[in-house]
Amino acid sequence: MRVVFRKSYLSLFLLLATQTIKSQLSKQHYIPPIAAHNASSSNAYPLDQHIYISTPSDNNIPYSITPVGGTSGSIISDVVSNSSPNVHNIGTGPTNFAIINSGFYGGKVIDDKGYIISADSPIYVAVRLRAGRIGDSTPPQAGALVSKGLSALGTSFRTGTFNSQNPGSNNNNANYLNFITMMATEDNTQVIIDNLDKQLDLAGITSPSGSGTFSITFNLDIGETYLISAEAENVVANRDGLIGVSIESDKSIVVNSGSANGSFHNGSGRDYGIDQIVGADKIGNEYVFVRGSGSDGWENILIVANQDNTDVFIDGGATPIASLASAGDYHLIEGASFSNSGSNKTLYVRTSKNVYAWQGIGGIGSEANQGMFFVPP
Repeated sequence: MRVVFRKSYLSLFLLLATQTIKSQLSKQHYIPPIAAHNASSSNAYPLDQHIYISTPSDNNIPYSITPVGGTSGSIISDVVSNSSPNVHNIGTGPTNFAIINSGFYGGKVIDDKGYIISADSPIYVAVRLRAGRIGDSTPPQAGALVSKGLSALGTSFRTGTFNSQNPGSNNNNANYLNFITMMATEDNTQVIIDNLDKQLDLAGITSPSGSGTFSITFNLDIGETYLISAEAENVVANRDGLIGVSIESDKSIVVNSGSANGSFHNGSGRDYGIDQIVGADKIGNEYVFVRGSGSDGWENILIVANQDNTDVFIDGGATPIASLASAGDYHLIEGASFSNSGSNKTLYVRTSKNVYAWQGIGGIGSEANQGMFFVPP
């Protein structure tokens, strides 16, 4: 019976993987910027950044990469085919992709950051960067996000970041930064951000006094971005206060969220964990996770409730391992919950209501070799 059960997992994983790949293949991609720490002496400072373009098509596919707020001369035009993928260097330090002075940009409409990428036929788009101290020949940090294409568009979202358990405990743990960026795909788009803890210390935004939560309302035109960022070591609420934030809009937007740097563990190592997410209409209540090579402390699964009273079950169990009372609450499933028998390092997660899910994953031997990405149902 166990063998059949595992085969069912494999079949489901392959089916979902195929559907996921198709959802990232698109003729239109919106890339909001990310926030990164502005301390050039830290190893979180964004250095070399690249846009990767590929396609399964054997034909040459023309495409254009348009920097928001740029001139016609800044547009990158090229062709791509299955046998000839392309990589475009988009700079180092502050770029259209990386915002490093979050205090200046926080709480304001940004009209000169991010990219809009268009193609004659569907293409894949990913953005990768390395981070470190200015002048580092081998930067110690890195991050990447995958554009979800038109599947990224939505009007209702919940966000995810690392939970930054031990920021600022020593010099190695400084410069944790959690962020959310939202880009409009249509003019005159109203966005409401809710479920923000009043104890948060947000860059460029004054939180109301007292306990409880507050909201922010603003308008964006196509290509414009709004940024929220929180340095985890400033106040306790900043460590995980951008997990489960509610975003609602009256027209479609695209959202990036994550940490640069951050960690799911409490040691001295950390790394980038960033990704583009999708609207709540595309999440679900069944997920299959495949473990990486890291240790239990950072081989983690982040489950965020999108509705009140959401129960979380693992590996077909009948008793929930967690009950999330309110929308926006989260549960972190530690790496020890994965099956470690042979090569079947998998975990099946079912929830009573649809949830958002992210996976933390690591390399061998060090908490510093970790990342985080959004997981489709």
